[in-house]
Amino acid sequence: MNTDIEKLLIKNAKQNVANKTTSLGDIEVRSDTNRYTSQSRFNDELKKVFNSLPTIVAHASEVGELDSYKEVKTTMGSLIVSRDSNNLVRVFRNACRHRGAKLVEGSGCSKLFVCPYHAWSYTTDGALNNIPGHQHCFPNTNKSDNGLIALPSIEMYGFIWVCPSAAENEDIKAHLTGHLAGMNAHLEWLKADELTHFKRFTKVWKGNWKLFSEGGLETYHFAFAHKETIAPFFYNNVAVIDKVDMHYRVVMPTKNLSSEEAQATDDLSLHDYSHTLFMLLPNTALLIQKEHVEFINFRPLCAGETEITITTLIPKSADLNDINQLRHWQKNHDITNTTLNEDWALGESIQSSLESGALPYIQYGKNEWALHAFNEELDALLSV
Repeated sequence: MNTDIEKLLIKNAKQNVANKTTSLGDIEVRSDTNRYTSQSRFNDELKKVFNSLPTIVAHASEVGELDSYKEVKTTMGSLIVSRDSNNLVRVFRNACRHRGAKLVEGSGCSKLFVCPYHAWSYTTDGALNNIPGHQHCFPNTNKSDNGLIALPSIEMYGFIWVCPSAAENEDIKAHLTGHLAGMNAHLEWLKADELTHFKRFTKVWKGNWKLFSEGGLETYHFAFAHKETIAPFFYNNVAVIDKVDMHYRVVMPTKNLSSEEAQATDDLSLHDYSHTLFMLLPNTALLIQKEHVEFINFRPLCAGETEITITTLIPKSADLNDINQLRHWQKNHDITNTTLNEDWALGESIQSSLESGALPYIQYGKNEWALHAFNEELDALLSV
């Protein structure tokens, strides 16, 4: 996203504020509730969307040190994200090649991954290092053929990505940039490689993953769902919402956009006059605020359950030994979690209604066009 696009977004935000409107679609739409309750559809989404499209599995700072690793739970199972001794990031199946026991839990630093069951060990580049009793018990097992199973992955834009459908000899960077399309420039603008992880909050919520994802694509609910938290800082039902190829950008102007200083020019930073959301299919939301970013990951567990992880990313320059800075970042982390928990709780309420058969369909207004477009995109992916 270059300066001209940022200026245009500021200009469009000012127009929407002046007109007391949000980005509108052409029609109202009814949507079948089955898309949120069907386990069969959910299974198709796992196969054709989550286990096919590129997805972020970690921020680069979470494995920032040489020989550091992190277990990541995904729809593809447990994975190891590892930075080896040569500073190369790899992603492996978290399963010993002997009998499948998990090698790691949590995160840490180690030059070897050692299986807790029979002590088969692997180096951080995935190579099988040692088999206890190799010659006596496994004389026909070749270590070079039994390294950890790697998934196509790349470190890019400050994040670690897995590209499960990339071909064996395919250029992973080209594969990812093709998927991101118009969002590549936006992620360059974000400069997430200049951030580091601060804190994380994870909880399982009783709702379909799409209900939680959709909440970020409209601001119609702010004045009501968030009246005690963030609503006073935003305009009611005002946003600039755009579809960027299969992804979404939502600019939510803050009330300081009406100040004399802001009205005098369009040469302003989105960081200072809005909260901006990048929704990256299939399951990542990046909520960009003045000084930091919230990295939100949705992990579907079944049609009616989703694990949501919120990771607060702050500037690398932050001094957490300074008690005032520590309190500042903790306050931001807490406010975000409190606000988003209001959304997630409403998602649980909706799921309960839909599973009870209370409604034959739900409705999207013209101001909620992006929710319909989001589901149309998913329908297209499932039809392939």
